[in-house]
Amino acid sequence: MSFFQLVRREMETSLNRLVIVSSLGGVSSASILAAINAGAQAADNGAVSLRAAFFFIIALILFIQTQHYVLITTTAEIEAIIHRVRVRLMDYVRRSELLPLEAIGRAEIVAAITRETATLTQASIMLAFSVQGALLITFVIAYVAFLSLLAFGLSVVIVGIGAAVFHAKTRQLAIDSQEATLWENRLFDRLSDLLDGFKEVRLNHARSDELYRDIVEVSRAAANIKIRTQSETFKRMVLLQSSLYTMLGTVAFVVPNFSETVSSGSITKTITALVFIVAACFGLVQSIPVILRANASAESIVGMEVRLRETVAAIEALPGDPAKRFNMIEMRDVEFSYTDKSSDSVFKVGPINFTLRSGELVFITGGNGSGKSTFFKLLAGLYQAQSGQISFDGTPVSNATREAYRGMIAAIFPDFHLFLRLYGIEQPDHTEVDRLLAQFRLLDKTRLADGEFRTVDLSSGQRKRLALIVSLLEKRPILLLDEWAADQDPEFRRKFYFELLPALNQSGVTVVAISHDDRYIEEMEAPARRLHMDEGRLVEVSSTENG
Repeated sequence: MSFFQLVRREMETSLNRLVIVSSLGGVSSASILAAINAGAQAADNGAVSLRAAFFFIIALILFIQTQHYVLITTTAEIEAIIHRVRVRLMDYVRRSELLPLEAIGRAEIVAAITRETATLTQASIMLAFSVQGALLITFVIAYVAFLSLLAFGLSVVIVGIGAAVFHAKTRQLAIDSQEATLWENRLFDRLSDLLDGFKEVRLNHARSDELYRDIVEVSRAAANIKIRTQSETFKRMVLLQSSLYTMLGTVAFVVPNFSETVSSGSITKTITALVFIVAACFGLVQSIPVILRANASAESIVGMEVRLRETVAAIEALPGDPAKRFNMIEMRDVEFSYTDKSSDSVFKVGPINFTLRSGELVFITGGNGSGKSTFFKLLAGLYQAQSGQISFDGTPVSNATREAYRGMIAAIFPDFHLFLRLYGIEQPDHTEVDRLLAQFRLLDKTRLADGEFRTVDLSSGQRKRLALIVSLLEKRPILLLDEWAADQDPEFRRKFYFELLPALNQSGVTVVAISHDDRYIEEMEAPARRLHMDEGRLVEVSSTENG
């Protein structure tokens, strides 16, 4: 889909009204030219044409008013379109599911919402001037036809040939622009590697050098494609400009030899009108690279919207009120597998049979890569089982119940994100917040004011403590903790196992925690179950009864 098609599809302002006003602008431009020619002809005869001057003033006023309306309306409308598209994409993202979102990739999504929409903003003024220029050319060329049909015919043939040659490789240039976009997305991935993995890069010189070489290669590939594309575009621009100059030369040197009825005054008026067109054509030609980039961006945005909409349409859960409590969650013969994009290896979890009762404290242990985090995402409803069934209180987790099921669960994953604001928690109890901050030794680090933390720029262990505070403020009956204690100092780690978890258990919160701290688990006096995961299978190791 081109930039023009996207604008036409999304435009809310009356397109007919905009076309009518733009047409009036074109008529006013042609009228200004006709008035100037009439005034110049009168001046050649030693007179002043008041009629032409009056006509010129009226046309100029109309031109100013129509230009203001078209430019301002077009800019406002395109910015509104960009706003709607950007918000719609982010709405699709929030309503999508984790697995298809991971398949699309962060770089492509971020690029579509930020860089591509920014390109459309840059093209908005060019679009307004392009439309105005096209209409100006249309009306002035009609004026040229009125002055000389032969000049009109030759001009159309010469410029038509130039335009045909110009558009001959448009499709290939669009393909090259899309390829350049893909390489820029890869460059964004490498930049993310450099920034997110800075500590790992700084500690390994060989990794740093290899990553840098990869960055240079990707950047060079993107640059070479852009150079090739822009060079071809500039060659075509020069060709089109040359055809315009050829048009002027033909009218000046050829037309008088083939048309005895054409007077020198008519030739002068015709060339004046064509020079008027040439200026507008040069403006159109200069806007072409911007419009081509906007076309590529529009194609990327629409493609991303289609992909996101398909994921939402395929698996969107129906809205429902979150469940406040539960008695039992069951996983029966649940299996899940996916292909790792980086290695093309297939990872499988299951079949899993697992029962979670309200108020339980459950530990999941196992080596790295055994499937613990994937099991957590299945339990949280972030991944959908490919076979088997997850149910709560006898109700299967399906599209109709998934939102209600997920509404029972708060979770902290290793790659958790800490929001500055308490989104989704209305009117938090500040006394409770301060009590939790003091309990987690964060009261001197940050405070809550107007629903927003003073700062979340904390150490990794402190950030996890703050994330747990936020999870507790959500007041959900189930809490999932994936290696929560891994970044805590020894003192707070002991506090977590011997004070916080028993207190949560006594308050009735159901806790499932992934942990490698076998010694702490064995020393705990709180009633708990322990299960071990190995190669995607879950086996119960030990259990102590509640009470």
